[in-house]
Amino acid sequence: MIREIKMSDSFFTRFSAYLDERFPLVSHLSMVFIYFLANQFLAQICADPAKPMNIGWFTPVGMLFLLGIFFHLRVFDEHKDYSRDVVHYPERILSRGIITLKDLKILGAIAIAIELLCAIWSGPWAIIAVLVAILFSWVMLHEFFIAKWLRAHFIAYSVAHMLIMPMLTATIFSFTMNRPFWEAPWLYWAYALADFFAFSNWEISRKIRLPEDEIDGVDTYSKHLGIDRSINAILNLRILNTILAIVVGIYLKLGAPFYIGLIVLFLGTLWGIIRFRKNPSRQTAKQLEHYGGAYIILFYFVLAIDMIRVYGLTFGGAQ
Repeated sequence: MIREIKMSDSFFTRFSAYLDERFPLVSHLSMVFIYFLANQFLAQICADPAKPMNIGWFTPVGMLFLLGIFFHLRVFDEHKDYSRDVVHYPERILSRGIITLKDLKILGAIAIAIELLCAIWSGPWAIIAVLVAILFSWVMLHEFFIAKWLRAHFIAYSVAHMLIMPMLTATIFSFTMNRPFWEAPWLYWAYALADFFAFSNWEISRKIRLPEDEIDGVDTYSKHLGIDRSINAILNLRILNTILAIVVGIYLKLGAPFYIGLIVLFLGTLWGIIRFRKNPSRQTAKQLEHYGGAYIILFYFVLAIDMIRVYGLTFGGAQ
C-alpha cells in the first residue's frame, strides 16, 4: 500500500513524490545518458570522421546540463499550465499544495544556474548555445507572446514547443566539439530533424484518448484531429524519422545491426498501431505512448552501439 504524502512530511519526501509523479528520475537519467551519447558520437563523427569517438570530462558535464534543462522545462510547464491543471488534475502533488509553485521556482532557478555553470566550464560556444536554449524555453513559458492564438491552433502550439529538441541537439554539438552550433555539418541537422520527428511521434502518441476519456478543457490530438488522423500522424512521423535515420546510416557507413534495429523498432510502432486499431481501449491507447517512448531510447542505443562498432571509442580525452 502506497503511503499518502502529507505537508507534514519532510521536503525531501514531498519532492521525491513530485519527481515520481511528474519527473521520474530513472527514466529521465536513462534518456539523458543515451540521448547525449548518441548526439555526442554523431557530432564527433560528422566533424572529424578520421578520429575515433571519445568520452571525456565534457560528457558528464553535458549530461548534467541536459538533465537540468529537462527539469527546468518541466518547471516552466507547471507554471504555464497550473491554472488548468489544478482544475483538471486536482489529485496531483502540485495541485494539492504538497509541493508549491514557489518551491518549483526555486528549484528551477537552481537547475538553470547549474546549466550555466556547465556551459561556463565547457567554453564560450557552449555558453552561447545554452543561452539560446534557455531564452527559447523562456519564450515557450510565455507561449511566444501569442498565447491566445496558439491555444486556438493546437497543432501550431505543439510544433512550436517541440522545436526545443533540435535546439538541445545543437547545444550538444557545442558541448562536444567546442564550436558554434551553426557550424554543424548538414548530416547532423538531418539527424536533428529525425530526432524532431521521433519526439513529435511520442508527443502525439501520449495525447490520444478514446472519446469517453476526453476531458473538457484538456487538449489532445484525438480531440483536435480525431483518432484516425492522429494515428495516421504518428505512423507518418515514424516513416519520416526512419527515412532520415537510414540516410544518416548510409552516410556514416553503418552496418546491418543498425538497419535491423531500425526495422524492429519500426515494426514495434506498427504493432502498437495495429493493436489499437483492432481493439481501441484505454490500455492500447496508453501503449501507444509506451511504444513511442521506448522507440526513442532504443533508437539512440542502436545508433550509439553501431557507431562504436564502426568508429571505435576512446576515453579521457579533451574536446
